[in-house]
Amino acid sequence: MHTAILPMPRISRENQIWKSFTFHIINRGVLKQTIFHDERDYLAFLAAVSRYARKAGAKVYHWCLMDNHYHLLLELPNPLDVSKMVGCWQQVYAVNYHRRYRTAGQFFQSRFKSQAIEKESYLVSCGRYIEQNPVRAGFCQRAWEWPWSSAGFYAMGTADLLTSRNPQWEGIEVETYRQWLQEQSTEHEQMFRSARETIVGPDMGRLLLRESGRYMPRRRGRRPKGTFTL
Repeated sequence: MHTAILPMPRISRENQIWKSFTFHIINRGVLKQTIFHDERDYLAFLAAVSRYARKAGAKVYHWCLMDNHYHLLLELPNPLDVSKMVGCWQQVYAVNYHRRYRTAGQFFQSRFKSQAIEKESYLVSCGRYIEQNPVRAGFCQRAWEWPWSSAGFYAMGTADLLTSRNPQWEGIEVETYRQWLQEQSTEHEQMFRSARETIVGPDMGRLLLRESGRYMPRRRGRRPKGTFTL
């Protein structure tokens, strides 16, 4: 008696392409003004990001909040949702900020920046760049001493409101992560600081298409709409 061998479900080429990228999201206060003054502000922003990231099914692998700007490195099941998702948490935070401090007007500096990051080659180094921000700014000597980043999650084992474990760091001991994080590597740093919209190898670069002012994974046929809902 022969047992039928069922074919494995085929993962579409388009789906594989989409899973090859993460997005480095950056924005700052207008005119570089301070947007986080105290613990309450930081927590309010994290709560807003967590809320809308969950709605979009996003995973935030690395993040850092500074006094006048923020960095997030995240993955979405549908990259078309990125603009609406970020717009929602920025609007919620700005409204609450104006209410608390009795201010008004434009809050964030124009449109947020999003870099399409190739996971295989640049995810790890972009995470380190983000978590080293407070060290470069002189806010602390070791990245995990800054309470408003994902460094504590990886280097101290401290759970937070936002971080999903970077799959490339699965099973790595915290001591190993601390040692790696303290290395003053400048690998790829200038690319993450630059205005470049994509940080990918030449082969992956051909799989991206500029659409609505941002680079997205190229798809065959008609593009679907975003799936993010409030």
